[in-house]
Amino acid sequence: MNNTNTKSVLIISLAVSILSIYCAALGFIDESLYGNVIATGVFKMSFMAGTISQDIVAIVSSVVMIILVALYMKRKDERLMISIIGLLSFYFYAYGTYVISALFTSIYLVYMLIFALSLVGMIVGICGFTGDYVKSLSLPKWIRGCSIAFLSLIVFVFVGKWISEVIPFTKSHTVPDFYAIYILDLCVIMPLFIVIIYMLVKKMQLAYILLGVALLKSATLILAVAIGSHWGAKYGNPETMEMMIVYWSVVVIGLVLFGFYCLKMERRLG
Repeated sequence: MNNTNTKSVLIISLAVSILSIYCAALGFIDESLYGNVIATGVFKMSFMAGTISQDIVAIVSSVVMIILVALYMKRKDERLMISIIGLLSFYFYAYGTYVISALFTSIYLVYMLIFALSLVGMIVGICGFTGDYVKSLSLPKWIRGCSIAFLSLIVFVFVGKWISEVIPFTKSHTVPDFYAIYILDLCVIMPLFIVIIYMLVKKMQLAYILLGVALLKSATLILAVAIGSHWGAKYGNPETMEMMIVYWSVVVIGLVLFGFYCLKMERRLG
């Protein structure tokens, strides 16, 4: 057993998956779920492109999560555990945007529960990898180099984009529409990516676990953004072709890197 907190992580992951399927499916079944909030003016119609795409990715991710949990129970492969934690990071961010932005639908408390459980699951899961196990990990130099470049590009592009968008609001003393993205990215995700980049440069082996989580989080979350960008014009929030290319590039590169990461990560025995 490579993770001392396996049972807790698996239980949390299954709970998050089931709750997420419920929330996302309800968004398609019950038009009043988002409609009632839109009617109040708090949640704008322009947000619906991203919300619908995020619900789609949440359902797919939840099915994949359940499959990963079943496979891990059978094979006890650490790469499966890292993938599970990586998907938990998607839920943490996705439902964190709902919680922080105060998307007070009838199931807001469920959003809060998913947000809390996914955060606890990530912490418990990462802490479950023992020191001896972490020290035995090995990752090819080319994967470390490509991952450093990939994460650095994400930090450069999105920190610059978000700061340039936030500054006008600070000058006008107004609140941006879906400000949770700025908070989560600038205060949590991007600083963590910078830490992971630093650890990879210094060849700190804990970064090899964190890298898998970061790659999967980037690919799954930006996938929702990429899908939503195609529907933006329909809901009054068109996206530029340049950013659509950036989104899909992040998804493809992130998934390819994660695939090689899973294939090439090894343990040095003895």
